[in-house]
Parts: sequence; C-alpha cells; structure tokens
Amino acid sequence: MKKNSLIFFVLFFVFSLFPFFSEENTASLLFSKGLSAESAENWYEASQFYMEAIQKNPVYSDAWFHLAFCSYQLGEFDLVLTQLDEAEKYSRDSNAILNLKGMTYIAMGKFQDARALFQKILQITPNDVEARFGLAELDLFDGKITGAEKQYNEALKRQAENRKALLSMALVSARLGKIENANRCINQALQLYSDESEVHFLAAIIDSMQGEIKKAEKHCRIAVEVDGNNVKAYELLAKLRYAQNEFDDVIDFCDFIIGRDRNNSIAWYLKGIALLSQKKTSETISIWSTGLEINPQDEIMRSALEILVGRVVSLEDPRRKKWAEFHVMNAREYSRRYDSLGITYEYQRALKLDPSDSEARMNFAGMLELNGLHENYLDQLLFVQQNREEGENVSIAKKTEMSDVIEAYENLLQDSLSKKWNIQPFFLDKTRWNLGLYYLPSTVDQIHVENNRIAAEFASDMFASPITAAVSTDVAPVKGFGEAFQKARTSGRDYFIILSVDEGVRDITLEYTMYSARTGSKVREDSLYSTGNNKYSAVFRRFRTDILGCLPIRANILNRDGRILLCDIGRSENVIEGAVFDIVRKNSIETASSGSGVVYRDSDILGTLTITLAGEEVSEGTLEYRGFYDRINTGDELVLISMPESEESTAAQNIGVQEENRIPGVPAADANGTSLNFRPGLTAEDLGVRRTPSFIDLIRSIY
Repeated sequence: MKKNSLIFFVLFFVFSLFPFFSEENTASLLFSKGLSAESAENWYEASQFYMEAIQKNPVYSDAWFHLAFCSYQLGEFDLVLTQLDEAEKYSRDSNAILNLKGMTYIAMGKFQDARALFQKILQITPNDVEARFGLAELDLFDGKITGAEKQYNEALKRQAENRKALLSMALVSARLGKIENANRCINQALQLYSDESEVHFLAAIIDSMQGEIKKAEKHCRIAVEVDGNNVKAYELLAKLRYAQNEFDDVIDFCDFIIGRDRNNSIAWYLKGIALLSQKKTSETISIWSTGLEINPQDEIMRSALEILVGRVVSLEDPRRKKWAEFHVMNAREYSRRYDSLGITYEYQRALKLDPSDSEARMNFAGMLELNGLHENYLDQLLFVQQNREEGENVSIAKKTEMSDVIEAYENLLQDSLSKKWNIQPFFLDKTRWNLGLYYLPSTVDQIHVENNRIAAEFASDMFASPITAAVSTDVAPVKGFGEAFQKARTSGRDYFIILSVDEGVRDITLEYTMYSARTGSKVREDSLYSTGNNKYSAVFRRFRTDILGCLPIRANILNRDGRILLCDIGRSENVIEGAVFDIVRKNSIETASSGSGVVYRDSDILGTLTITLAGEEVSEGTLEYRGFYDRINTGDELVLISMPESEESTAAQNIGVQEENRIPGVPAADANGTSLNFRPGLTAEDLGVRRTPSFIDLIRSIY
C-alpha cells in the first residue's frame, strides 16, 4: 500500500510539471511577458523578454519597438535609434516608431531634428497626439510654456480622456497660475485613472504648488497605498511632513525608504535635515556623511554638511581630513584639465574643512606662487612648517628643503612694501562691501528641501577667501522684496540679493536679483545655469564672479610720506602699476541710486592717486592734490577710476577668452560699476545646451 502511494505521488508530481515542460516559450508569449514587466516599470526584465522574443523572431517589429522604449527609459539613446531602425524595417510609416525617435532626439539635444520629425508626422496625421506631446516638450525647452499649453490643449481636443495630456495640461496650468484649469484637468484624471499611483502623486505635486499641504499629503498617501513601490511618492510624503514640522515622521519615512534602497541619497539628505531641525547636529553630520559615502556627487547635501561642519565641528576633529579629501581629489581632476581657477577653488574648500592638510596647503601655495603672490606663498609655507606634528612622516631632506625655500623667500622679500612700511598684511581689515543674501522659502516639490537656504548660505561662504575678505554677508529668509529691503537698509548693507534655486535631475539654475540697499532700485538680475559634474559649485562660482564684477574696487590710505601714499590694496586684488584712484574724504562714499557704481560729491574729492609700485597686499602711489590745500589723511578712501591695459590683456579680450591670471574672489569694477573682468568662460548656452528645469523633468516622466 505504501509502495502504491509513493508511485502515485511521483506520477502526480511528474504530470503536474508536464505543462511547464510542454509549454514552449514562443516569441508571442515572451513578448506578452515583456509587456507585463514593462507595465510594472521593470525595464531590465522587460528588455530581456523582448530580446529573447527577437531571437526567436528577428522580424518582430513590436518587440524591437518595445525594446527601444525600454532602452529609452534606461537612457541609452544611441541604442534606441539603432533598435528603432530595426523596428522600422518591418513596420514602415509607423507613427509610434517616429514619435519615439523624435523623443529620443529631444533627449539627445537634437531639437531641430525632433521638431522637423514631429511636424512631418502632423502633416500626414494631424490627429497624432504623441507628436503634439513632442512639440510641447520642445516649447518647454525653449521657455514657451504657453506654446506647450496650446499643444496639450490640441491633444485634449482629439482625445479628451488622454492620460498624459490631462496630467501634462494640469502641470502646465499650475505653473502658469491657471489654478482652475489645473484642478479641472487633475480632477478629471483622478476620476478616469483613480487606480494609478502616478496620477495621485502628480495631484499631490499640483496641490503642493498651490500651498495645499494637507490636501497634497492625502493624495500622496493614496499614491503609496496604490503602489507601495512608488519611491517618489514616499519621498514627497516625507517632504510634506517636513513642511508641517513633523520631523519624527520624516525620519521614519526616510528609514523606510533607506531600508528598501540604501542608495537613495535623497532619503539620507531628508533624514539629516529633519534631525538638524531638531537641533541634533551630531546625528545630522553622521547621517549626511554616510549619505555622501553612498552618493559623493550629491552636491547640495555636501554643501549643507560643510556649512554645518564649519559652525559646530572643532578644527582638531580628525573627520575634517576625510571631508576635505573630496575637494583634493576634485582639484587633481581640474589640474588634469589645466583649470587653474577650479584648482584654486577646490583647494580653498579643502583648507576650509581641514586647515592642517599639508598636501592641500602646499598645492594651494603653489597656485599662489604661479600668480606671483610670493608673500602669500611664504605665509603658507610658514604655516605648514609651524603646524607639522611631531609624528608626521616627513623626511629630513624634505624638511631641510622647505627650510631652505623659506629662508630664500624671506631674503627675497626683505625689500617688500610691507617690510618697508612695517605693515603686517594679515591684520589688515579689507572689508569693502556689505551684502545681504536673502532667500524665499523653498517649495516641497524641489528635489532637496531647504535648497534656497542652503544656496544662500553656500553663496555667503563662497565670498570668504583666504587671501582677502572684501565682502561681508548677512543671510536671512524673507517673505518678499519688502522685507528684504527693510532688513538690508536697517542693517546698513550696501546691496541685497534675493536668490532661489531650481534643480533638475542633471542640472541646476540659480536665479538672483540684486538691489541697492539705499534706494531699493534693481541693480542687476540673471539666471545662471550649469550641468554636468560639479554643477553646483560651478554655478555659484559664476554667481560670485557676476556680483564681484559689478562692485567697484575700493581701498583705504594707510600711511603717507610726503606725496607718496601707502594704500591697503595690491596685486592680490588685481591692482597693477598705473591704476588711478580718486581720493575721497572718509565716510563720503555711497552707492549710486541706480546701478552698481558709487557716488560722492565733487567737493569730497581730495585728489588722485596713481599706483607706482604694486605689492601683494599694499601698494605705493603718488598723489596729485585737488585744490590749494593738502587735506589728505590716513583713513581717507580710494575708488578706482581707471586701470591700464597691457597688450596681452587687450589681445585676450579681443578673442573673448577668460583671463587666467586674474585672482578670483575680489571686487572688479571701476567707480561707475563697469566690470573690469574679461568675458567669462563658455556657458551651457554658448555650447547649445538647453536648460532642463525640474518642471520639464516632471512632465517628461509622464508616459
């Protein structure tokens, strides 16, 4: 009996497996499995099924097309075009193939080719809504939001229930401030597609754009209930709880996200910012440090960490060396590209984090020497020599070599101006300008919450230079222009700047407006864009150059000997022999009522000074009196009115290249606010790169 039972179970097991062995994985069946994986957004698995289907049937056009779509979602755009060419061989004049090809052209930056292709499709098939989606995206890239709105509206006329058209129209309308239309479109999408997580997620985005935080949270919770794998919805939910000061909830959500995907750097950042809001600084530093180990390229998290470290971590903390290593490595990368400004910036950042880093300091000193700043170079060598630890592994030969170099430079600089006039440049207060850096509250739909605050603090940090400190800053949140103007004027600022940041997945845009703190008049405004590696630091370096480029060069009289005056400005601030300054009575200079120049009464001009010998930090010049009496005293001020041009600088300016010999980080304009900087390096726009704000990234994610 037992034997018969055993035979029965064996036969039952074999026959139960028979369908598995007998079922042939045909091309059609593999294609169906690929569609199921694709609908679950499992692009890798879907690609595998489509490739297997193609192996069985090489002329399977639909499989080629959907394989190309998966490659598109994975960002392999060259491969997409190859796969679409194969699909087109076996399915001529397919609008689906042509539309995907057009979208791929957009992703590759071939905007003219994309527009021509979409227009060709619409000439043949005017009711093709996918082609209109493509034209709408092109209009968004061109900044023509109303043009995109028109295309989405045309799509809805032809397919009133089209999911992508409804969602895109809702987002565009919300961006244009057409709240009623945005709500109508998103409510219609919710009625038609209530079982889709993405629809609820985008509804939450639109609510958050309108400041409806509670309503947005409700939609976000539905989104994660419908699809527990919707990471973006979990991230947004955490941000919404942060906006309501529910920091424990934020931490819980972040732990949940990290538990599923440890590589999610946004969750690490969010957890850190929530801990910081609870004044748990040590925990914040630990969390952000871990997050940066996972994703070293999260520049906003790095900036936030470095700002916090500068405030609360002692200079002796051994962790500073590890944090500084990132910038040392970046400096090496810049050196391979012969980018001296990038090298200098990265070593400055490294030394801010770890002043005792001998390698970074010696390399930074080398950059100073290349720029002819020998006194500053000597100061750096002396710092390294005096701060070397007893146990540091440095050979006797290297110590001797450094001592010899120091002795040589000390002898060389015996006749320097600072020695001649018995001035210690290190103790000079060279603050020339006071700026207010103000920011508006960040919106929760941004990738990093509090990004505007971090941007303002990072910008302030960048104005501080180890060579000069020409600008002091005040950072504060404001509700708008009126509050910023009041803060700046009552605190005695010269100018104030309101800035904001828009970050996309691969790029960043910094928008700012600069005003006179005396009159409130607008001085300048710009929108700075950067993409690629180190985009965050690159856009803020441009910002610093823009601001300093419109601030007049000023100085003070330190001493005099007859008609020879000593002033606290030199080559470290790009002043050369032949520069001419107005000598103005102390405390008589004020900012212009409009523009970035300065004004002072004619009666307050005491004479002119022409630089005859430019030292590194101080310079000598001869004065010419104005009037019969000598009224010039120490403490009177100098304002640059002209700078001589060398043949080399004129030639460089004519070909429009960046001047590598200028010392960055100091004011660079004359009394009228006219910038003396050369044309900055090539921008993204110069190279034909289109901006991709976060808003476009959001719309492009809808499919």
